Amino acid sequence: MGERVGDEGESFSVAGTSASGTLSISVPTAGGTNGTGSSTVAAAAGGVPRTTCRKDVTVKFHLMKAQVVAHAYPRQHTLDEVKEHIACKFQVKSKFLLLRQAGAEVAGHRRLEELCVSEYNVCDLELLLSEVAREENVQLNLKLYYRNLTLPDIITVRISSEEGKPSRDVVVEIENQVITKPFVGGYINKQSNIEYHHAFTQTGPPADRLARPGTKFSRDTQTVCERTTTTAIPRCQAVQHSGLDVAERKVPDGQCRLALPYETSQQLEQRKDVAGKVILIQRNFRRVQWQRLIKKSAAEWRELQKQQLENETGAQSSKSIANNKTAVARAYPKTNEEFDALFAQIHCWKENEMKLIREKYSGAPKIAEMNILLDKEIQLLNGVERQRRAIRQEQLEEVVERQLAKISEPKRWVGYSNRVIEMETPQTQRARFLLVYYRRLKMALPPSAGGDPHEHMTLLDELSDVIVQENHPATEEVVFALLRSTFNHMFQLFEPLILILFLTTTQTGKLENLLQRERKLLVCHLGTEDLAILRKRQLTLLADIIRTDPEKAREKPATKLCRKCKKLRPAHAFTVHTRQRSADVCVQCTSLLGSTVDIAVYRSILRAIRRDERKRGSLASYAFIIQENDIKHIVENIWHGHSVISNDTDRADLRLPRWNVAQDWSPWNCICLTEQETRAHLKLQRLDHFYQSSVMKEIQSKHALARSVFGQLREIDQEFTESGDWWQVGLDENLV
Repeated sequence: MGERVGDEGESFSVAGTSASGTLSISVPTAGGTNGTGSSTVAAAAGGVPRTTCRKDVTVKFHLMKAQVVAHAYPRQHTLDEVKEHIACKFQVKSKFLLLRQAGAEVAGHRRLEELCVSEYNVCDLELLLSEVAREENVQLNLKLYYRNLTLPDIITVRISSEEGKPSRDVVVEIENQVITKPFVGGYINKQSNIEYHHAFTQTGPPADRLARPGTKFSRDTQTVCERTTTTAIPRCQAVQHSGLDVAERKVPDGQCRLALPYETSQQLEQRKDVAGKVILIQRNFRRVQWQRLIKKSAAEWRELQKQQLENETGAQSSKSIANNKTAVARAYPKTNEEFDALFAQIHCWKENEMKLIREKYSGAPKIAEMNILLDKEIQLLNGVERQRRAIRQEQLEEVVERQLAKISEPKRWVGYSNRVIEMETPQTQRARFLLVYYRRLKMALPPSAGGDPHEHMTLLDELSDVIVQENHPATEEVVFALLRSTFNHMFQLFEPLILILFLTTTQTGKLENLLQRERKLLVCHLGTEDLAILRKRQLTLLADIIRTDPEKAREKPATKLCRKCKKLRPAHAFTVHTRQRSADVCVQCTSLLGSTVDIAVYRSILRAIRRDERKRGSLASYAFIIQENDIKHIVENIWHGHSVISNDTDRADLRLPRWNVAQDWSPWNCICLTEQETRAHLKLQRLDHFYQSSVMKEIQSKHALARSVFGQLREIDQEFTESGDWWQVGLDENLV
């Protein structure tokens, strides 16, 4: 332990500590020589004798969970007084506390000097709770203790030792000695009668002043000393004087500043010219603002020009892409819509030719030209029909394969937190099991084509075993109901015949017969061409079995009579649109009539409507219920196929946006405009400020006509909205 105190008592340092001794060092503060205040620091160190006798005893209270609280008390205090003090700190009653030393309870009348046997005046006590405190759920909260503790009595300082020696901890006790401040005067507020005292500083004068002899100045007296001095100015200058006559006036040598002539306020304002300077500043500031505004406006104009050019380029590219797709679709049609567009072109060509014939010919030449035109139309229609059948035949296998793969997939939906949930059902497992045999049978080669005869016969046997286990309730129920109604009184006698008839009429029975026939033909060593038709029938029957749901097959499907072909068709096989009263013509009879209009244009208009309504979060379902034929009726019959503003008749450029943007789209809340006019219309807030009254009346009449034509659409919308089914219309399959 080393100690160094300066000549003036301003600093100290401690090096090297141990737990074998204590040292009390008194460190005076600034100006401490005058006795105004001091702080005392006590440190535990090793190898140094105790130079000052300690008056207090440091008590360490050991709590539960290895927690220690220390406090300094006078040596004459008893344990009861210590217990009262520590109970106040923890805000509990003293009767709940127990003090123990070395495991034994200590009596309350004993003093600390009797218990303190340590050389460093440190007493270790265990602070515990009594049984009564535990019953009343009393606890010792350290947060309350530290909240009530204004100043810690003991702190631990860790001092790093020299190289190779471990660091040591120094326990430092802080004793705060508060001085008594003298009264230096004050005053009383007469209105509030509050007494205010003058402040007194604890810090005295510097030590160097106290060391000098003579008068000592202090704030205790608060006196003012006055003195007179002379000051030399840096240069000679004129001064004001009383104007008395002087016999002799002395002029100093050097430069002398003379007084200027008198200047009036107008002359001063004119010389300073504050208004002119302000005007100049304002003019320059406005010029800078105009320059900045012009630069900003020019940059915005260039950005708008660039954006407009990009939009025009994008529109032109999209139109060119659409035209290319249309040209490819007309040259190589694949879908029903593309073939309908070809039929519509043939119809338009026929109408134009008939118009020319009526204008040029009459009588017998007219009849001859009509016959020639009819022959050409028949040739064109036959060519388109042959192409459609060929395409349909090519796509049939892909469609069947896609349907079977879709049936065998597990059920998927989006659940909580957008997680995709999959569920396997008995139907999907059955379809996946049969799909394996369907693909094996499709890819199998007969022995005449280079296949292994043993493997082929094994495949046919496995498929026969699987088909026998399959049960089709729909066909079974129909056959047995027919037999019971025919052979009611002899059903028991003809039961074997009934079973044979069942096997030859059901799907499974037909497939089993075809498999047996292929076995017999393979024995005869027939070629691949002879088995092609048989294999095609087998695949067709097996695909029908996979598509059939055994549970739903017992349910009788809802059928309806078509008034054209006089056949019973399922309900989903009839064309439905919102303007018809009843569905009585099936899809097949409707397709035989041929399309006279290219419906793709109206389909694009409907897609644009649905896309806009989905973005706006529409609450009505009119845009999602309405079909392409209804859009065609709205454009052609209500708006007469042209724009309200520009009378543009290009169907590919027409759109049906909202008339009132704040309301949901409906046939009576739309207007026929071009694409550019639509963008400008959707930005308008007050329609009566931009449209003339005559145009407004015409649009209102169109809306009234649409209300009468689509009157029953409100009932359908109410049903769809209340059930919530329309939310799935037109959305992605991942969204529910």
